[in-house]
Amino acid sequence: MSSSAASTPDTLVTALDARLTDRVTGIAREELAARAEELGPIAPEAVGLVEDLQGYLAGGKLLRPRFCFWGGVAALGREPTEAELEALARHGAAIELVQAAALLHDDVIDHSPMRRGRPAMHVQWALRHRAWELFGDAEEFGVAIAIVLGDLALSWAEQVAAAVDGEPAAVRRARAEFDALRTEVMSGQFLDILHQAGGYHSTPDAEAAALSVIRWKTVPYTVLRPVRTGAALAGADDAALTALSDWAVEVGTAFQLRDDLLSVVGEQSATGKPIGGDILEGKRTVLLARAEAAADAQGRELLGRVVGDADASAEEIAEVHQLMIDTGAVASVAEEVRHRAARGRELLGAATSFGALGREGLDALAALATDVDSLPA
Repeated sequence: MSSSAASTPDTLVTALDARLTDRVTGIAREELAARAEELGPIAPEAVGLVEDLQGYLAGGKLLRPRFCFWGGVAALGREPTEAELEALARHGAAIELVQAAALLHDDVIDHSPMRRGRPAMHVQWALRHRAWELFGDAEEFGVAIAIVLGDLALSWAEQVAAAVDGEPAAVRRARAEFDALRTEVMSGQFLDILHQAGGYHSTPDAEAAALSVIRWKTVPYTVLRPVRTGAALAGADDAALTALSDWAVEVGTAFQLRDDLLSVVGEQSATGKPIGGDILEGKRTVLLARAEAAADAQGRELLGRVVGDADASAEEIAEVHQLMIDTGAVASVAEEVRHRAARGRELLGAATSFGALGREGLDALAALATDVDSLPA
């Protein structure tokens, strides 16, 4: 693929990003159509699972496939060829299916009612259970279907990744990164569950535990392994992969800290999730740890009473949010996001072995993932 001489870096980044997202969407559509054909002989009802997954994937920002792509472009040091773009897009589609599996299961674990502005999958199936007047408990039925669909998404992600074409050694190295992604995100999910229950004792305090969960649950499958997968597929050496890792830890951590802020100062129309969901679910975030550390006895009593109470009122949630602001926890976390984002820019700027086009794409994507200045005060 060649660019015109008149193309500027900004317009080229935008154009390449659009081509990548179009192709990831296309690969996902093609692969799911093939899976529907496989499920057809099993039962017509089973084909509906593919339709559910297609709907679930709709509306995502495709951040992870894009990190994979721009990691590859950075390592290549130039525009990718059509074949290179196809290979990067295929790995990106596989990563997006892992993301779907993780979210399907995460919504069950966290009892989340919404995802991307729509009822979560387990909620959708509970509603269908009632509408169809089926036997048994509707909520348990919905949970069971969401777990099965998550398992299917994970299985299909493996099939998509296995079909990536390219130079054999590079494909093997990229596949090792993809395998590590799946192991790390599931291990991080375990740590998250353990931390919520108060059982993560190998860390020194609540904030360190929350940061460890971010490091192993969010960072690997959001930024670190996607960007390393793309770079490995493009032939990056160990030094380049290490440089990307250092950058990815900063950006990925900032991304999750920002996501924690969205539960307090975000807008549901933008996040697609209920504001205050982290409070109802009892999420042991860095934001909560800092609020607890800075609160007085009355504030700690409020947190102990409301956080994790699924029946907490809107007024009680608002009180907790105001406490997080008044204690300086919100401002502190926002400042850490800015600091980590700036550190990421420094690390990327120092990685001179990467091409300018790829660095520009990674920098633009990191800015999108870590922006806090546009959030409501």
